[in-house]
Amino acid sequence: MKHFFLVGAVVVFGLVAQVAAQVDEVSEATGLPIPIGAPVIYGQVAIEGLPKGERRPNIFVSLLLSGSQVDRRQTDSRGYFFFLQRPSHGHSLLFEMDAGEVGRSNLIIGNSNRLRQDVTLDWRALKGAVQGTKTGVVSAAAYSRSSGAEKSFDSAMAAVRAGKNGEATEIFKKMVVDDPKDYLVWTMLGTLHDSEKKYPEAVSAFEKALEQKADFSLARVNLGRAELGRTNTEKAIEILSKAVEIEPTSADANHFLGEAYLQAKKGSLAVGFLNKAIELAPVAKADIHLRLAALYNGAKLKDRAAAEYKIFLEKVPNHPDKKKLEQYIKDNTLR
Repeated sequence: MKHFFLVGAVVVFGLVAQVAAQVDEVSEATGLPIPIGAPVIYGQVAIEGLPKGERRPNIFVSLLLSGSQVDRRQTDSRGYFFFLQRPSHGHSLLFEMDAGEVGRSNLIIGNSNRLRQDVTLDWRALKGAVQGTKTGVVSAAAYSRSSGAEKSFDSAMAAVRAGKNGEATEIFKKMVVDDPKDYLVWTMLGTLHDSEKKYPEAVSAFEKALEQKADFSLARVNLGRAELGRTNTEKAIEILSKAVEIEPTSADANHFLGEAYLQAKKGSLAVGFLNKAIELAPVAKADIHLRLAALYNGAKLKDRAAAEYKIFLEKVPNHPDKKKLEQYIKDNTLR
């Protein structure tokens, strides 16, 4: 089997397989609620080396189109995820473990309207990366709870994996009433609200998490992302600037601060942070080269755009738009 190693071998992406089976057969095999005849992008996230008795981390998968999020779902109890979308050129997947990005994969599109992408996360490599990383990988956070509270947490996570976000949200809400200091539950609550585009609720939950643990980078970065989601650009810049100040080696913090400056139409300020994110996570953040290329192209700096496309293809040589990008490079590289 062919593999792609991302984020210092943190994520191992399995070979993409075009699925010839009928959707109802896919549903039967995976247990996913996929309607008969519907186009679908799906797969399974496996975790290698997870110690016995260790809680399975919370895995989210986002479907991106040209770098912009189309949909975001959590894997079920067996690691499966799906999107009722027809695979198309420009689609990619972003993988998060306990809401921290651990890797991305571009989809290779064929003629089928169904596509499977399986992924394996190496727990040992992740743990090693967490101890000395400069890639922005976030470890599974820990919080000391009573046995009853831990049982409630596990029930909420099971509900999320089953796609019962409302049920999970209610459990998490009760947990923070019982223990308002549980910053991780506040963060999970914010993550659920954010995934459903309930940005005011997400912002409130992330702020509560930071009240309890001001140095919890994950909550701060996600707070900035939620403010971006509701186009509260100046507030997002303020929050993400602080996140970069606290943790300058966070690829995510630099990335989203750059995105905030782009949203504020301050491209000259955005470029430095976007490039820093690439420096910190050169493969995981490869899609940023596409953002920079679009920025340079819009500014009629086509030679710089061509340079960004060239670097991107060196990192992602099998991108579906490879021929188009190569032609752009050929037409706009200074001789």
